[in-house]
Amino acid sequence: MGNKLGIFLAGGVAGAAVALLCAPRTGQEARTLVAEKVNAAWGQAQNIGADAGSNAQHAYQNVAARGQEVVSNVQARGQEVAGQAAARVQEVAAKVKPSFTQDNDELREKIEAARQRIANQVAKNAEESGEAAEAPVEVAAEAVEPEPEAAADAEPAPAAEEKAEEE
Repeated sequence: MGNKLGIFLAGGVAGAAVALLCAPRTGQEARTLVAEKVNAAWGQAQNIGADAGSNAQHAYQNVAARGQEVVSNVQARGQEVAGQAAARVQEVAAKVKPSFTQDNDELREKIEAARQRIANQVAKNAEESGEAAEAPVEVAAEAVEPEPEAAADAEPAPAAEEKAEEE
């Protein structure tokens, strides 16, 4: 836009110069008239430049204020969204936590029941093994008990005792 204004002003100055040179005036009058016109144009250009600077500064201040407003709005909206997200996370966590707790409790109950079954089975197996071990010992004890007369003459057989102990 500044380029078009410059071309327009240059054309206006050139046109004024040609008009003054072609006018039926004396050289002194023409030079005075041209100087006055140039001074008037120069004053207008200075006024336009000052106005443009003032307008640019005002526009910059407006844009800066709007930019600051937008930044604060975005920041506030971001904090609002973050707060909503945090609330949603807490809400979901509150819904999920009881489920995990319930699942954990169920799992603990199953583990405890399995431990109890294993303990019962071990106790039952130990009891059965004890009963099974007692029966051969009694049978072996009866088999190795010497008769009272023979016991006095004979020494106890170590192999029979070891066999009974192994079973």
